[in-house]
Amino acid sequence: MRLSLSGLASSLLAAAALLTMPHAVSAQTGTASLSGTVTDAQKSAVPGATVTITSAATGLSREAVTGGNGGYQFIALPPGVYTLKAELTGFKTSIIEKIQLSTDTSSRVDVALAVGGIEESVQVLAEAPAINTTDASLGNVIKESQIMGLPLEARNPVGLLSLQAGVVYIPRNNPETTMDPRYGSVSGARADQSNVTLDGIDVNDGQNQSAFTSVLRLTLDSVQEFRVTTSSYGADGGRSSGPQVSLITKSGTNSLRGAGYYANRDTRFSSNEYFNKLSQLKAGGESESPLLNKNIYGGSVGGPILRDRLFYFANFEALREKRESVVERSVPSAAMRDGVLTYLCAVAAACPGGAVQGFTSTHTIPAGRYGMNPAEFKRVDPTGIGASTLAAEYWKQFPLPNYDGTDAFNIMGYRFTSLVENEFNTGIARGDYRITNAQSLFARFNSQDDALIGTQQYPGLAPNTARQVKNWGFASGHDWVLGSNMVNTLRVGYTKIDDATTGLQTQSATTFRFLDNYEALSSTNGRQLGTWNVTNDFSWIKGNHTVKVGTNLRFLRNDTFTNANSFYSGLANGSWAAGAGRRYMPGGTCPAPADCSGLPAVDSGSFAAYADPFMDMLGAITQTTARYNYTIDGGIISEGTALPRLYVANEYEFYVQDQWRIGDNFTLTGGLRYSMFPPVYEGRGQQVVPNLNMADWVATRAANMQLGIPSSADATISFIPAGPVNDGPDWYQYDKNNFAPRASFAWSLNPKTTVRGGYFLVYDRIGSGLATQFNTAGSFGLASVLSSPVNTNNETNPAIRYQGVNVIPATYPGAPPASFPATPPQFSGTITSAIDQNLRTPYSHAYNLTFSRDLGRNYAVDVAYVGRQGRNLLIRRDAAMPANFVEQKSGMDYFTAASLLITEANRVGATNVAPIPYWENLFPTAATGGMTATQVMAGLFMDNDPDWMTALWYADQNCDPACPSTGDFSFFNQQYDSLAVQSSMARSGYNSMQLALRRRLADGYQFDFNYTYAVAKDHGSSVERGSSFGNNTGSGGYSGFLINSWDPDQQYSYADFDVRHQINVNGLYELPFGQGKKWATNANGFTNALIGDWSIAGIYRWTSGFPFNVQNCRSCWATNWNLQGNAVLVDPNKLPETATTRNAVGGQPSAWADTTAAIAAFQRATPGESGERNIFRGDGYFGIDASIGKAFRMPFGHRLMFRWDVFNLTNTVRFDTATVDMIPDRAATFGRYNGTLAGCDGAANRCMQLNLRYEF
Repeated sequence: MRLSLSGLASSLLAAAALLTMPHAVSAQTGTASLSGTVTDAQKSAVPGATVTITSAATGLSREAVTGGNGGYQFIALPPGVYTLKAELTGFKTSIIEKIQLSTDTSSRVDVALAVGGIEESVQVLAEAPAINTTDASLGNVIKESQIMGLPLEARNPVGLLSLQAGVVYIPRNNPETTMDPRYGSVSGARADQSNVTLDGIDVNDGQNQSAFTSVLRLTLDSVQEFRVTTSSYGADGGRSSGPQVSLITKSGTNSLRGAGYYANRDTRFSSNEYFNKLSQLKAGGESESPLLNKNIYGGSVGGPILRDRLFYFANFEALREKRESVVERSVPSAAMRDGVLTYLCAVAAACPGGAVQGFTSTHTIPAGRYGMNPAEFKRVDPTGIGASTLAAEYWKQFPLPNYDGTDAFNIMGYRFTSLVENEFNTGIARGDYRITNAQSLFARFNSQDDALIGTQQYPGLAPNTARQVKNWGFASGHDWVLGSNMVNTLRVGYTKIDDATTGLQTQSATTFRFLDNYEALSSTNGRQLGTWNVTNDFSWIKGNHTVKVGTNLRFLRNDTFTNANSFYSGLANGSWAAGAGRRYMPGGTCPAPADCSGLPAVDSGSFAAYADPFMDMLGAITQTTARYNYTIDGGIISEGTALPRLYVANEYEFYVQDQWRIGDNFTLTGGLRYSMFPPVYEGRGQQVVPNLNMADWVATRAANMQLGIPSSADATISFIPAGPVNDGPDWYQYDKNNFAPRASFAWSLNPKTTVRGGYFLVYDRIGSGLATQFNTAGSFGLASVLSSPVNTNNETNPAIRYQGVNVIPATYPGAPPASFPATPPQFSGTITSAIDQNLRTPYSHAYNLTFSRDLGRNYAVDVAYVGRQGRNLLIRRDAAMPANFVEQKSGMDYFTAASLLITEANRVGATNVAPIPYWENLFPTAATGGMTATQVMAGLFMDNDPDWMTALWYADQNCDPACPSTGDFSFFNQQYDSLAVQSSMARSGYNSMQLALRRRLADGYQFDFNYTYAVAKDHGSSVERGSSFGNNTGSGGYSGFLINSWDPDQQYSYADFDVRHQINVNGLYELPFGQGKKWATNANGFTNALIGDWSIAGIYRWTSGFPFNVQNCRSCWATNWNLQGNAVLVDPNKLPETATTRNAVGGQPSAWADTTAAIAAFQRATPGESGERNIFRGDGYFGIDASIGKAFRMPFGHRLMFRWDVFNLTNTVRFDTATVDMIPDRAATFGRYNGTLAGCDGAANRCMQLNLRYEF
């Protein structure tokens, strides 16, 4: 047996051994450094001077002696304010005060000595450089003044990461769960590649890798400051390829200080959410803002236990919220639930509208639409049963719709507010002990105790979920100055995610596609993810060199459970029947015994609006799915039982770096980082893997189709026990060559101007999200998901009609054997996922060139070119995609032949198409009745227009109208209709100009202005944690999945996070009135209480438009069996005009200037086409958050402060492209926006917060 769970002990012993090696100060240890040169009046170096740095707050003092070049350096200093003293006999002592050293930042202060007696002194205030003169890194230090002073809607300090150049920001209510690839992308890195440390210890979510998030919740009062490095960090920064965020908790000092605070948000000061308001007004009511009652209270205290030696800090914060969250559900229209199916007529004049009698009521149908009554519906039903009365009875429980919903005819929407009551408790404590000036210790402990209640499925029902979160963690550190030129920094910490959710599903259930069940089917799940993190870093100063060597070790144990894949299910799913519900449609084929005579034809823009509710109203449970769960030794896990899994990940990183100060104005830094990420494995042996290498399997299929070898020759896939516990193969290969060289330079042209640049190879962190997704949903033999084959249960089978919400027709395959190897059945049309064993660690080449200028008066500007080229990035593809089969005699491939066939059939009619060698040679027996094989095949394709995949399925799997000459399953694989795998085969490109104008805090005034111009392209932008086929639609159509596995570059286009222009600004301003200020500086106490100590602050964000797509259509599949793909422009050189247009689609806004013209601009894709990706632009983000505060001076230096925060000050609405409806055969809702980008507390458009704070 290879490394098992017990291997943790040996891993820790190995870590201990590594700690005895010399290491370097890590980029994220949370310490600071200071260097400089001591010179005389002639600017000559002064060697042998004694330089002392002292912190009055803690009594820390260190000493250094300048070398031959006059240089000195202090490293591994706690961030804070220091005094620097330089002295040498024959010179006056120079004292520089108020030097601000920041987290993970190298500062420089040069000292000039004047001739005189050593007992004489010259004191000056520090004027630290306003620009970076040491390396090529980009990013800012966020000071305590910004953390405490800026209005933060989510009160999440890590969210301040967004106030940088190069950061894509959109507001999100819960960044932990969002799959939105736009949220948190930084300088071209994917959104799940940020790295957050707290006091040098990893606080990332090792499974979800969420952006802008620490799994240990931080309060504003607990954070001293943090450093964000958005790009171009040295070899001492790593774990992932995105931004590096280093946070430092506050420490106690020699002064006793503390605060008590309270904040409140209330409905009276909030505005209504845009779409909630529309629903209220449409229902005839008045606009009423959802309930918002949010109370935050807490306190902090810090001070000395032993002066200059032992300090403490503690903070507790509680949040109690009672609010209403806006919920949207899909419900049947009043007519649909009464047996009347409504559709748009192809000829409007044929449908005058009027009254239609349903089962029990009369319904008024507008002109241009037709309402198919129950008797007519019964004629169209090939079984003669008609609309399901049991389904209609079930739907009576649903509330009536209050907006147009999915198709505006039958499947409509119900929007309501659901009461949510949550409790959050956060505790943070830290202690610091200075053993000597050379050694210090610290320890920090965090805990949280949260209770969260989910929204209701419908009003009056119980909440869908109840969640308990009890995360906790600790960190400890030892800093040791081994001599004047050596420092060692050790960090050891543990972070625990303890998160459990109780859902409502207790038994198997039947659902209707596109309708939300009345009963909640929420799952019960949870995880306990513990991460040990050990880092040790050593710095050695030798002459002009600062050598750093270090290691970062992480050991993750993720103990999970879920019953999400533990129940059987039934689904009325039109897509599981040939024709996708359109086979029995007026104006279509409507084969006997169905009778569509006398019914007006359905308009093409209403195909999906007819087909989807038609199948629901039939109650035809076309897709049934069984979930058979076993243990690795063959034990049966009963239905409904949660599946436990223990995921193990061990990560090892090492680096070496040399910073060489070649001259006073030129610094060269070079380093190498090595990352060892053994594959994640399941710690109890509940792990399987395909017996065949999936990458090789796909490559063989690709080669065979070129040679005319049918897919029936594909090797059979089985699953075998895997992982070190089973002495089996890993899920994916162990990538052992992750060496990351990094080099940069900093050239000071003069004291106020620098040019900096560098090259950096960085690796993504992958594995945990992929493993957790695959192991409970795609591991055949352990978690076997088997559905009834496509079209075996269709509209013609009366036995599958709906019998009750918990009744599943027994049409699913039987249980597979509880043994290995486990082989998915043949001819079952399975749609599932697998692991690509050839996964390689994704990496990126990052580079930048920056010009920096100190503008004086505390202003500085950076102008940077920032570039990034991603390689081996993860992308989802379909390994079992039907082959682009090459017919050997003609040399033509299927995509070419099918496109030609469709084009000619549309031009001259199917019966007049001239023979095409591909079809004549491959389907010779199709020729019949005087028609050529080409014409017969053209008829097949036209009968299924534009669902070309179904046409191919009929011929290839059913031999209808004929089998290929190479046999059935020449195109389709015999085991899988679709097999999703994540493969490391994508690439990306990012180029940007980033401008940062800063004014550091002085005279009560600070601001940052950041502008980014960027172009980002890739094959797909989805984060790793997304599911196999899910989370790949969004922004209107498809973006995160390769529609055409045989031609991936079709989808290389603008990234989901491609935003051409971005601006963010933040600032603080203390008004210049009152005591000690410019105006009324000598005001008396009463006057000062009125006019003094006022402040304002604000955050401004603006972006240009976000991309969106147009889906090919709802019920057609051109290229891929499972995914429809995107639509194709009629004229590639003419894009329909995009412009946010209010009240354009059913009273809701549209992304198009003219929706009708936009629909006409698209045509359905032909076989082989993926469609246009991310070429359209919708709304961007705009938001202003502002605050005004007033402080009152109290006795003994205490202060009482009031502050009024306003979030979304202008009450501006910007619509979210991720919510657009872009399905052409749902024309009534095409182009419609359904959600906004702005929001406060999940429901309000604008909200306000009142704050009261007492400081001592």
